Amino acid sequence: MAVTLKDIAERTGVSPSVVSTVLSGRDNGTFVSDSTRRKVLQVAELLNYTPVRSGRPRGSKRLRRQRAEHFIGVWDPDHSSYTHHYIQNLQVALQKQAAKAQLEAEDDFGLRLLTSDDLPRLDARGVMGIILLSPTLLPREAASASIACVMIGEVDSPSRELVQVHPDEFVSARTLGDYIWGLGHRRIAFLAPGERARTTRQRFQGLQSSWITHQADPKLIVPAQYDSVKTLNKREQVRRVVRNIFAPEVPRQSQPTALVCYDESVASVVAQTLNEMGKRVPGDVSIAAFNDTPGHAEDMIPSLTTMRQPVDKICEIAMEQLYLMHDMDSLSEITVHDITVGTELIVRSSCAAPPVN
Repeated sequence: MAVTLKDIAERTGVSPSVVSTVLSGRDNGTFVSDSTRRKVLQVAELLNYTPVRSGRPRGSKRLRRQRAEHFIGVWDPDHSSYTHHYIQNLQVALQKQAAKAQLEAEDDFGLRLLTSDDLPRLDARGVMGIILLSPTLLPREAASASIACVMIGEVDSPSRELVQVHPDEFVSARTLGDYIWGLGHRRIAFLAPGERARTTRQRFQGLQSSWITHQADPKLIVPAQYDSVKTLNKREQVRRVVRNIFAPEVPRQSQPTALVCYDESVASVVAQTLNEMGKRVPGDVSIAAFNDTPGHAEDMIPSLTTMRQPVDKICEIAMEQLYLMHDMDSLSEITVHDITVGTELIVRSSCAAPPVN
C-alpha cells in the first residue's frame, strides 16, 4: 500500500498540511521550523514515500487525498444578495451528506467563502472541492488545480470537469408566461442583466414559447436588458430602463401591461420606480419575478408573484455531486454534467388582469 501524507504525519506528530508544505516545497502560509522540516524528510525517506508523478491524472483520488483537505470552498465574486441564503442551505446539505456518508470527524469538511487571494494556491489551501455560485468561472490558475467543481447555475460551453445544477429556466419561464397570459396580458417586458447570458436567454425563450403556444406574436415580449458592470450601478440602470419603457413619448398601446423581472431585487426597484411615476401595481402594471428568496418577495408591497426555486434541493444535489466527484479516481469519470430541477409558481398580489383601455 502506498505511503500517504497522513502516514508521515502520524509518525512525525504533525498535521498533514505541514507534511504537504515540506514535501511540496510550496509556501502555503504554514510555518515549519527547521527541526520539523528535517524530521518530516527523514520519516519520508524511511517509509520510502513516493510522490504522485505528473503523469497521473491531476484530479485523481490519490492526489486529492494527499492534499490537506479541510474545507469546501464557495466561490461567489459577485457577492449577490442571495449569497447568504445559498450558504445556509449548503451548510444544511453538507451536514446531511456527512451523516449519509458516515464520515469520521477528520473527514467532515466545513464551508469557506473563497477570495481572489485563495485562487493561485488552491492545491495547498486544503480545498476538498468548490461550489460555484457565480457564472464567473474560476481563473485559469485555479482551474488548473483540477479540483472538483460544482456550479449552482449554468453557463454556455462548460468544461467537461464541471457539473451544473440549476432550475429548468426555460420551463420555469414558460409556466410564468402561461399564468400571465391567462390573466389577459399580451404585451410584456422582460428585465434581465446582459451578463447572465445563458439564464437570461433561457427565460426569454421560455416566455416566448408560451406566447407561441397561444398563437401570439412572440415579439410582443420586449427584452429590456441592463448591464450591472457598466458605470451606473444596477439600481440606476433598472430605473432608467423602466422610465424608458413608460416614457411619455411611447404610445400607451405600445407600453407593456406586465413586467417580468430577473429576480426580487430587480422587481423591488421596478415597483419603486413605477410608484414614483404614478403607476399602480398591479392596477396599471403587473410585476412578477424569479427566485422567491425568503424575506424578499413576500415582504414587498404588494407581495410579489414569483417562480420559486427549490434552493434547498439544489444545494443538496450540488453537495451530493461534489462528494461523488471527490471519490472518483479521475474527474474524467464524470458522466452527468447537467442536472435540472423544477420550480413552483407562487401567486401573490403583484399580478392582476391588465387595465381596460
